[in-house]
Amino acid sequence: MTQSIIEYFRKAPEQFHFVFIPELSKAKDRYYKMVSTYGEGNFRILDLNSMFLILIASFIPKQSFVKISNIQQDYIEISQFETNTSTFKVGAQKIQNVGQGICCYINTNKVVQVYCEAEKLTKFTKIIITKDYFDSFLKARYGDNYDNFKDAMQFVSPDPNSPELNFVFQQIRDCKALGNSQHLYMESKVLEVLSLVTHDLNQSQKRTKLSVKLDKKDKRLLSKVTTFMKKDLSAYHSLEDLAFVASMSKTRFQMAFKQVYGTTTYQYLKKLRMNYALILLQNSDYSIQTIANKIGYKNTGHFAGIFKSTYGITPQKYRIIHHIP
Repeated sequence: MTQSIIEYFRKAPEQFHFVFIPELSKAKDRYYKMVSTYGEGNFRILDLNSMFLILIASFIPKQSFVKISNIQQDYIEISQFETNTSTFKVGAQKIQNVGQGICCYINTNKVVQVYCEAEKLTKFTKIIITKDYFDSFLKARYGDNYDNFKDAMQFVSPDPNSPELNFVFQQIRDCKALGNSQHLYMESKVLEVLSLVTHDLNQSQKRTKLSVKLDKKDKRLLSKVTTFMKKDLSAYHSLEDLAFVASMSKTRFQMAFKQVYGTTTYQYLKKLRMNYALILLQNSDYSIQTIANKIGYKNTGHFAGIFKSTYGITPQKYRIIHHIP
């Protein structure tokens, strides 16, 4: 019998050695703990709407394991990973690392394998959205310009790692509301996430009018550039260095990068830095100065100013709100 994506994730925790904890659960908010012989950690499923699920997990398995799914249903998965200890494989594609930040995946009925590494923390927040919900959102936003779910990839941003999006996922993870208030809050956040990961159609159309013609190899090389930038966020790579990685001239590289990612390399790097700063403030006890240095800012005041302009709050106040010492 074919499972829907919602049915699959309702059963998934117990299949991977998590046990349901009734006393820590609420209506439509199920809390699980990992069986101690298999590891430690927790898993929450917010089953607030038959059209979407929210999954919040933080666990350390004692043994590596793989999750294999083959869901015969169209859906979109948008996740924020706060760790980089997982890998995944879609169909016959190569195994890819799941980096810290936002990951978008649109199901095309292929087998998906996700690997979690032993003795290492895996921490994520996922939003699982059905085709019907996604369709209704995009139809309301774009009207006749949106045809069907198969065309959805053109609406999903190739660069969903905006600081604003990462901030919304933190708000989802930290929400303390219960009952109807929780339901309304979470649905508003799901809609906000969808707004942030989908293209503005007019801007997308403007981009396609740019004169740079790019093939699959060009796009792979541009992706290689972003991977190169992520390896060391404290580094300041010149445009010449990045163009060399992309095997392009400096001028063509600048145009191609903006066409694909909708921004300059400098702005892209700043977004990566702000995203990582958010994760470090949430999950480490590093000083503000150390965090600034780790992401390439020698001046703590300069870092704090950029952080506040991005998130509307200083790093210190953000840390206090999230109860980090």
